[in-house]
Amino acid sequence: MTNVNKIKSLDKYYNIAKIFLTITPFLYIMYLCIGATRIGIPISQLIQEDPKNIVVFLVAMINPFIAYLLSFMHRKINNGDVAYSVVNLIVLIIGEVMLQNVLYIILLVFLLLKTLKIYNYSIKECFKTKWNKDFFSTISGGLIVIGLASICLFAIFRINS
Repeated sequence: MTNVNKIKSLDKYYNIAKIFLTITPFLYIMYLCIGATRIGIPISQLIQEDPKNIVVFLVAMINPFIAYLLSFMHRKINNGDVAYSVVNLIVLIIGEVMLQNVLYIILLVFLLLKTLKIYNYSIKECFKTKWNKDFFSTISGGLIVIGLASICLFAIFRINS
């Protein structure tokens, strides 16, 4: 049996992560506004001059979807399906690695480790539990994130070369 205080602590971490992931696009828009103001040009011209800004904005727009998936995983944990959440957290970590969001990689790894520690699960047993004919429906949201991350990663590689 897990400690109620530890579960409440984990709930707080999930809520903080959801807030950070949700506000990312707004923070990036503010960053663009400050940059455009500093240079003295409109935001539209700043975006037109550097295509990296569009790609980074798309990366920032993926994060609220990850927050939605995180809230769904949080509900699954509260309903007793910890393995579902662990498997999906791993898929989301892979997506964040592709998006090159170091802060969110650290945040999701922290959530994964806390979840495993509090509920006394291992990654191996979570994958054994979920590895069945419905595995791809289990990780479908994470696959969408990986697909979008692949497009953004390809665009970043093309822009940088």
